Amino acid sequence: MDDRQHADPGWEYRVIHIDVADKAPPPRPDASEASERLGGALSPEFIAREFPDLYKRQPSLPRHPAAQLQHFLNLLGEEGWELTQTAQIGPLLMFFFKRPRRGERRAQPD
Repeated sequence: MDDRQHADPGWEYRVIHIDVADKAPPPRPDASEASERLGGALSPEFIAREFPDLYKRQPSLPRHPAAQLQHFLNLLGEEGWELTQTAQIGPLLMFFFKRPRRGERRAQPD
């Protein structure tokens, strides 16, 4: 049996960016506006009923950006991702993650 089959499986990486430019957040989806853009072909009620997650009637209070980021990082941690570095490139804040490679390994050159 080849020693490489028992070697460290290596790493897989994930890079995520957040645009930190100072600009207004996008507007909340509105079923009436969507209906108007479609020329009234679909009623606002139909649109809201068919896409309930997008057109929720109850406005939710926005969470603080730090709380949102913490929740997101915790979800990645549960998947085995480890934050290894951050860097800002212009208006983009880059997050670099790694975890041990899972599943089948790629063929290694001799």
